[in-house]
Amino acid sequence: MADLGRINELVGSKDFETALPLIEEGLKETPDNIELIKLAGLSHVNLGKWEDAKKNFETVVKYNQDDATSWFYLANCYDKLGDFAAAKNAYISVINLRKEYMEAYKSLCVLLIKNNEAEEAIKFAEQAQNLDSEDYLYNFIIGTAYMKNKNFEKALEPLLTAQEKSPNNIGIYNSLGTCYTALGKTDEALSTYEKSLDLNPRNPMTYFNLGSVYQIKQNHEKACEYLKKAIELDEDESFIAALAMSETKLKRYEDALAHYKQLVLMCPGKENYKYNLITCYEALGDTQTAIKMLENLVYINPKFTLPAQKLANLYIQTNQLTKAKEIYDNILLKNKLTAEVMHQYAILSSSLCDTDTAEKMLKKVIKMNPNIAKAHKDLAIIYLNKRLFDYAEDEFKTALKLAPNDFEVVFEYGNFLYSISKNTDAEAYYREALEIEPKNILALTFMALNCLVMNKLDEARDFILKAIEIEPHHEYVQFCAGRILYARKEYEEAKRYLIHAVEQNPDIETQNTLALTYFALEDYNQALNIFRNIDSKHPNSISVLMNIAKCYEALGQNDDALIYLYKLTDIFPENEDAQEMIRKLS
Repeated sequence: MADLGRINELVGSKDFETALPLIEEGLKETPDNIELIKLAGLSHVNLGKWEDAKKNFETVVKYNQDDATSWFYLANCYDKLGDFAAAKNAYISVINLRKEYMEAYKSLCVLLIKNNEAEEAIKFAEQAQNLDSEDYLYNFIIGTAYMKNKNFEKALEPLLTAQEKSPNNIGIYNSLGTCYTALGKTDEALSTYEKSLDLNPRNPMTYFNLGSVYQIKQNHEKACEYLKKAIELDEDESFIAALAMSETKLKRYEDALAHYKQLVLMCPGKENYKYNLITCYEALGDTQTAIKMLENLVYINPKFTLPAQKLANLYIQTNQLTKAKEIYDNILLKNKLTAEVMHQYAILSSSLCDTDTAEKMLKKVIKMNPNIAKAHKDLAIIYLNKRLFDYAEDEFKTALKLAPNDFEVVFEYGNFLYSISKNTDAEAYYREALEIEPKNILALTFMALNCLVMNKLDEARDFILKAIEIEPHHEYVQFCAGRILYARKEYEEAKRYLIHAVEQNPDIETQNTLALTYFALEDYNQALNIFRNIDSKHPNSISVLMNIAKCYEALGQNDDALIYLYKLTDIFPENEDAQEMIRKLS
């Protein structure tokens, strides 16, 4: 016989691990005991065992349809398991049973906004607001729902009301700033974000938002200042992309090049990053490196016109006119406007960064002939670059239906999944791409990087070494090999590849990775030399200054370490690691 008193005592003290075996033992004797089933569900919820909890609460509500609390827990389970339609219905059941169940309103509204049902979220938030007019959250939800529908003017009033009720809420300030920015009220946006920063000076999104507004105002110096602070706190893709753009506007091409290389590694499916990386090499006068990279890209994928267009332009600059003509003969369109010809024009427009024209033309191509798989794929890539992920996925899926065995289609869909962090799914499509073209350098390299993100370090090593076998002197593949082996703590091997990569392309990211490898090998003098070289060319990098200090500390030169730590804290006084190190070494 189950000791309900003991079980309730354990559940009340949140000792679910101990309670659960007792509950399960009791259910063996009385499997229909609703009270024990509810306690089992509650324990499973608190232990994160959502599938088990779902089964428990489904049983409870089957026998007691009026149990609002069990409906609420069941809704939570559906929500966590991704069954959003069932979660929505369960939350509504809670509200129908108990009108004042406020947590159900909150959870339901968040779910509805997440599922793009903004109008319904507003309806339920307004109902909840009538029951509890003091809680800021419902005003905030209403404002957020209007923002979801791009109705920023209407979002302002509920957000301002939420701010009055909760004046120290950073999320509200950031949402208000977004509304002001969308409405072109940049001064109001800056003021709002500055208030948010006063509340929490370590919120990376606030720094990013400030940087974005300064970009709109064409003040790229100020934009860089805030974007760098955002990246110090969180190396988010959008932060790095925004900083690279402002650096390009300011003609700081070396800095932009380092950031675009990082972005290419992070987001291999985003062709504009690759294009911008090559453009930086060109702007720095390193035409040969740009040509070499483009020739590799064109060789690997001759149908990819963006590098072909840029390569043709560089051939012209270096007086290689015959080569340029050969490429232009494949690009320039002189035939009547068939769907295929228009598709080529669309690709050319995209290569010239006229993505709006490319998008319009691709839509016309698809209207003329909806069975051109690559047109759907190319339109999907444009949507991806515009961060219209749902549209991109629809076009990729159409392309896959039309050409399930086409390498480009399968590979680019893998890149799309990688870019939205669906790494398990990306792995499946990269495997399919490699079944079609087992020796494709890009597919092998990006498969390796995807495995690295998933912490499948053995597989990452296998794939990158296959790429090295095919292209042993490919700078980017060597760099990726170095990164993967560094992650595996195979520092000697990592060093070998990184040295070769630096010899071919001594950019900041590659040098930095090599320096970190030397540090891991306790070769502090070599690490120090590289970090100091980076600092001499790109001063005031927080991470580089910290690494220099660590090298000096490891070498027993504490006074020199302190010099760099003080430099760091002059730039970023709130850096806790630096402050702690100063206290230790002083």
